[in-house]
Amino acid sequence: MHIALWSLWIGIFLFVGISGCAVSAASAAKDTYAVQHGIQRKINFVPKARQRTPTPPGWEEYDGAVYTQERGYGWVTDIAGEGWDGGGTGEMILPDGTMASPIALNRLELANWQGTHRENLPIVFRIDLPDGWYRVTCTSVDPDNAPLPLVDQRSVKFRAHEVVFAGPPYGPPLKVQGNRLIEGAGVVEITDGHLRIVVGDPAYGGWTWAYEGSFFRGWKSWFGRWGNQRYATGWYQKLTRTVDPGFHSLRFNSLVVESIPAPSRPTSLVFRDLFNRDDHPEINAGVEPRKHWGTVTLTQRSLATDLYRTAIRVTNETREPGAIGLIQGILSPESGVVRYATRVSLFTGEGSKLHSGSQEAGLLLLGEPNGVTEFTSTFVGVAFDATHPETSGWVILRVGDGARAFRTDRRLPETMLPFKVTEGEYKIIVDHDITQNTLRQIQINDVDLTHHFPPASLTQRLTRGLFGIRSSMDSQGSGVTLQQFYWYYQVEII
Repeated sequence: MHIALWSLWIGIFLFVGISGCAVSAASAAKDTYAVQHGIQRKINFVPKARQRTPTPPGWEEYDGAVYTQERGYGWVTDIAGEGWDGGGTGEMILPDGTMASPIALNRLELANWQGTHRENLPIVFRIDLPDGWYRVTCTSVDPDNAPLPLVDQRSVKFRAHEVVFAGPPYGPPLKVQGNRLIEGAGVVEITDGHLRIVVGDPAYGGWTWAYEGSFFRGWKSWFGRWGNQRYATGWYQKLTRTVDPGFHSLRFNSLVVESIPAPSRPTSLVFRDLFNRDDHPEINAGVEPRKHWGTVTLTQRSLATDLYRTAIRVTNETREPGAIGLIQGILSPESGVVRYATRVSLFTGEGSKLHSGSQEAGLLLLGEPNGVTEFTSTFVGVAFDATHPETSGWVILRVGDGARAFRTDRRLPETMLPFKVTEGEYKIIVDHDITQNTLRQIQINDVDLTHHFPPASLTQRLTRGLFGIRSSMDSQGSGVTLQQFYWYYQVEII
């Protein structure tokens, strides 16, 4: 009897122990899967050889080495040697204007950073993630006990797909002091197993540092040298306290990626290209054939295209006037309300040549299937012309008559708009009501501009057609190679 009872207790003990080990093993495996598959990642960007601050508990330490499939994340280009660690005691300017150090905030992940000082060359960070929805948070700052006596030292933007995490979502790039904290978050959907975050803004044309403060402040570093850097060269720059050209900094301190439930989507996706690919001279590299972009020359001279920093880049390499259409080979839907959307950044020059030339950029829709031309399609976008005497920016609506003219050709000057059209980024959305065959809504930078157009001008010639991107540029003898960057393109039924 006693032996049987002891056997029973031993059996229960072994069962509970084994079960507990199994549960612990399953829990550990689950936690490992979560870490490895990006369910929640907290990455601290540290310098490879000059780290002074310990990585906080719960953060992954990353030294900047180039992306590998085994690690599952990293810079697409190797910038392991470009970073800094201030030790955690340097102060930074917080969003409310107060000053604090990483140690005082108990945020040691802000004490160190990676990035570059190269002019107008955004960098791309890749992280592999299972398909799903994520909240992404990015930070940028350089806490320093002795900030440089300059403003416009840093150009800050973090973006992926159709989302800007930090920095201005529209208009000119942000230009700030080196020790000002910029932090932001956004929600993105992963559909191809990884996310690429673009750090910096290719439309940045600042290249001019301006000194602020009393005239005598920082005079040694301004008129002489600070370290190995002479800020101003020549008496004109010294007296005006500007540098043209200079350089800007890209700094990435920390990244947090959290898996979230999928939001409700009351829309039906027709087409989307996030340009989430490596740099390549061929814009269709890595794209399945049914989604290939076709090129249409809309004027006598065309423009060049390539994949650059997860965007389609359009360039007037010859600096001659030209226009191009990039068209998908499928027709728009037969019924419902169709929404066309893109984000595009305009580059208009650098430093003293900022705001050069003329450009038009935006959505091409309802193109004639038998041949897309300027007069057999509809264009909605932004336009910039530096030589115009009254205003340099417009929003444009053009509807072709199917032959050799436009049935609608209207331009809204920026004097009628709540924003200026210049270098920087624009979000363009157009809703087409197929039943009424009219453009129901035109939005630029989330501003509804439909009421500025007479109802008759919104009427379309075709109810269905091809869709894509339209770009035109003219350097106008400025010597500047103009560029446009399209960050995504999406068509959906709303």
